[in-house]
Amino acid sequence: MDGPIAHALRPFPGGREDAPIAFLDRDGVLNMSLDGYVNHPHELALLPGTERAMRVLRDEGFLLCVVTNQSAVGRGVWDDERLHQIHDRFDAMLAAAGAQPDLILACPHVPWAGCGCRKPRTGMLSLGASLLRSEHGFGVLRQRMNNVEAPPNNDDVMVGDRGSDIRAGLAFGARAFHAVRDLGLDSLLPRLLDWDDPGDRVR
Repeated sequence: MDGPIAHALRPFPGGREDAPIAFLDRDGVLNMSLDGYVNHPHELALLPGTERAMRVLRDEGFLLCVVTNQSAVGRGVWDDERLHQIHDRFDAMLAAAGAQPDLILACPHVPWAGCGCRKPRTGMLSLGASLLRSEHGFGVLRQRMNNVEAPPNNDDVMVGDRGSDIRAGLAFGARAFHAVRDLGLDSLLPRLLDWDDPGDRVR
């Protein structure tokens, strides 16, 4: 696979070129982290407050883009079809509260593959911005997979529980916030909505 795996369940018409994007890591930020991979949809468990926090971000004008490293695909533990099943379930859990993401992007590559999408590299953030900010929305998904030139918005944020997440956000030009693992997105919500908060540096 050359690039990230895109999971987009709903049409996205575009036309919101100036909207800020919240780039959100999945496990440890939105979903309870496991010692290994989330191997099956039934292993997903949203962290307390995840639905509320995502809904508030949406109400404040953010587009929501989940960006997650999933090297289990590249290691052959399971395939991209399993990943889509997991993200179908993940989306459904959030949809019940009107908090589902606009887009989920997953890097399937192993760390040593040298790809441009695995965090701390910025490929998933660039692609997410390109797709979400396109005047054509997801109608140009295939073309945009190979054309990821998209500048950040000064109000974009990246939330993750690892240094690689923070480095990806900073390299992309977003405000980057370090979430305590499994304390999650909700704990950072006041900071994310404080436009004067510059975010965190790499820990």
